[in-house]
Amino acid sequence: MIDEAFLHFEGIGPARLEKLNKNGIRSWYDAVADPDRLPAAKRDNLLRALDENIHALESRDVGFFADRLAGPDRWRLLSEFLEETSYFDIETFGLEYDAPITTIVVWHKGEVHSFVEHENLDDFLELLEDVRLMASFNGASFDVPRVLDAFHIPTFPCPHIDLRWLAFHKGMRGGLKEITVRAGVRRPSDLADADGALAIKLWSRWIHFQDSTAREQLIRYCAADVILLVFLAQQLGERPDFDTSTIWSKLPELTDTAETDDSDSCTNRVLPLGESGQARKSPESPFGNGSPSRLRARRTG
Repeated sequence: MIDEAFLHFEGIGPARLEKLNKNGIRSWYDAVADPDRLPAAKRDNLLRALDENIHALESRDVGFFADRLAGPDRWRLLSEFLEETSYFDIETFGLEYDAPITTIVVWHKGEVHSFVEHENLDDFLELLEDVRLMASFNGASFDVPRVLDAFHIPTFPCPHIDLRWLAFHKGMRGGLKEITVRAGVRRPSDLADADGALAIKLWSRWIHFQDSTAREQLIRYCAADVILLVFLAQQLGERPDFDTSTIWSKLPELTDTAETDDSDSCTNRVLPLGESGQARKSPESPFGNGSPSRLRARRTG
């Protein structure tokens, strides 16, 4: 469907696009096959732009389209690159601009990965370098600026799309929870009323009282929103081949007891604690298991 996007071409607005459609031009390939149907005054420029876009599509250049597609057409990124899209959400200890990040959860290549402050938060950057297209909800205003500031990096190494605004252009209003509930998907009952305020309380209980259940609940809450992003992207990309009956199969589970494990990411469970029952910290770094040598700049905090 991405080859039906014309609004990012110079001189093509909604009215002219409607005329093109009425003339039988619904895709770039239609236009190239019958250029006489294009406006004569814009034909040469359009043909050059069409050739550039077709080449970018054939080379799977997601960044090209992420930089160029007009707002009403950005949902087409999901239609074309859905299998190559990752999703993320963050939790912070407060709503202030400089509030520290406590947790990051990412859906990447079909698995859930969690990153926790004082443990492995810096490893998020390593995963980020493997991402082709990153999606969030309201991330352009909150999550992305917080990540850039916290890690002292100038930009993401991959294109980013904000599903909030893709949903807006599709007529879906409200927050992530509201939109997905209207679409028929709800969080598990233990997370039904969870919100950012609860996330702050959970982090406080973990940091001050080593309450491992609070830590697990925090990751589970953040992961639930990320899984909802996966569902929403399927809807926005008009790819209804998503089985909602198994949508929560990747959600980290709460454990009865903490176990020792060397893994740094969460896949279908919550990352376990160290033997002491407290968050694991590396003696070499104030930032946990992530090595500062892998960062573009050392974090503060």
